[in-house]
Amino acid sequence: MDNSQGPLKKFLVSRSNFFSLEDGETKKVKYIGAEQVPNKFDGGKTTAIRYQFEFEGKEQLWDRGSRRLAEEMAKIPEGSFISIKRVGKGTETNYFIEQLQ
Repeated sequence: MDNSQGPLKKFLVSRSNFFSLEDGETKKVKYIGAEQVPNKFDGGKTTAIRYQFEFEGKEQLWDRGSRRLAEEMAKIPEGSFISIKRVGKGTETNYFIEQLQ
């Protein structure tokens, strides 16, 4: 990683209300809660879950329509710290959740 990547990523995080992960990236966040919202990826025809996290001192939102992800997140108590890893791209993306102690 060259020296500009760290400051650029911090700048982008500080300017966005939405949480994101690159392929292969892992982030540690505090899970604040979740709510059901219209799915922005299909124009609201279906619903998604909007997860609320605290990441680097800022509240961020993460909209996902994955049932498998929702099943994993349902096991995590609000206020817990978790690790989220993204593997894959597009429709082949999987997220791996681990509750941290």
